[in-house]
Amino acid sequence: MSTNRTKNLFAQRFRVVLVGDDERFTYALGELLQSAGLTVAVVNTASQALAELDRPGRRVLLCDLAATQMQGVETVVTLRNRRTSVPTVAISSMPNIAQHCAVLGIRHHLSQPFRFGQLMDLLELAARPSVAPSTFSVVSAALAE
Repeated sequence: MSTNRTKNLFAQRFRVVLVGDDERFTYALGELLQSAGLTVAVVNTASQALAELDRPGRRVLLCDLAATQMQGVETVVTLRNRRTSVPTVAISSMPNIAQHCAVLGIRHHLSQPFRFGQLMDLLELAARPSVAPSTFSVVSAALAE
């Protein structure tokens, strides 16, 4: 587990872009991340996520891969088509999240339920330079069946 000092350095260097179409969930998760000291942009569409990711600065993508409107998947696929490297992390209630992530080229994911500390550690891991910069680690919550 990371130290508070490490987490503070992570929080100062990265902005988390959280995309999902369940507004209550994304808002609540965004609030939790902000209360942990992270800077967070909460968006509800792939186009909003892509616009946020195009802004200057270092970003980490946290998205709902199988949201009913497919915003997370659309964001990841568009980034891959652009050949853009963005560290990404995925959370889901679906039992086969690992298979979905493998198809999309996502290395890091969490299944619900999970502890908030696990998510923080995974976001930090995905953002580290030692992890291949082209690695996608998407955090997808509440994947629709």
